[in-house]
Amino acid sequence: MSSEGLGVLITPSAAGTGWREALTARAVSLGWAVHDGASEPPGVGLVFAHDHAGLLAFPPSARAVVRDTTATANLDPGQPAVLDEIILRSTILAEAELAATQGAAVFNAARYVLDFPILGTIERRDDGPYRIHPSVSESPLAIFDDLEPGSQANWHPRWFVYVGGYEGSIDEPQIDMTGRMRAFLHGPYIRLPAGRWRVDVHFTVDPQRAHAPLLFEWGSGIEFSRIMTEINYPGSYAVSLDRVWQEADAAQLRIWNAHPVFQGRFGFQGARVTRVAMDDPTPPTPTDRIVEASVG
Repeated sequence: MSSEGLGVLITPSAAGTGWREALTARAVSLGWAVHDGASEPPGVGLVFAHDHAGLLAFPPSARAVVRDTTATANLDPGQPAVLDEIILRSTILAEAELAATQGAAVFNAARYVLDFPILGTIERRDDGPYRIHPSVSESPLAIFDDLEPGSQANWHPRWFVYVGGYEGSIDEPQIDMTGRMRAFLHGPYIRLPAGRWRVDVHFTVDPQRAHAPLLFEWGSGIEFSRIMTEINYPGSYAVSLDRVWQEADAAQLRIWNAHPVFQGRFGFQGARVTRVAMDDPTPPTPTDRIVEASVG
């Protein structure tokens, strides 16, 4: 068998199966062994890795990532039942981005002919059209379609967890704020790559002639940026939080009652997540203290 090899990470897309089959056929024709997600990749043959670590047995010149846009994913992001799959896909996409920063060649899965390292020119044969779902514009993974600063995704209310439930529809959930200090929504645990990320949260509040003390947290694990504000008048509001991820991790937005309240209603309208340039002049939201902030 040849001593050469290639590690490939294919992100989920409509073309993924076609590229897997085409790459396998070429490897077999050369007498290579083919491994799928080997826990200890041999560094020879063809390895279909499940993460960046699965490529490390190969030199950077023998690593490849095949990626597509979320518009061609084989799932409808408008269906809440696939949240677990969305989280898994975000993990793979974050791993693919890490692999690219570590020297892997990146290829566009939408093409039918690609020039791979080591294996050369390969053509995929599947002729099926991509299925683009009507709700794809709301894909929570759209931030991966463009890796440059400014790429955005809308995180619809359907992707969040409502601790005490909600009234109304999942498109416009209404939360009764009455009760003790608590996080009344959190999520969606979509994995973000290392870098600077901003979340703009949109919501309505009716303090019902009282006041609504709110705490917003943006981060992962135990590291969060925080903004606390008190709202005294009914209306529509927005607040922005900005944080740097030192490494890929599952992102979480949490919204709390900052203190016990006797009344009030909170309407969640979703959030917009934006990839921000590391040299953006706006200071990140502090992580070590709560800051008073106005909303508008």
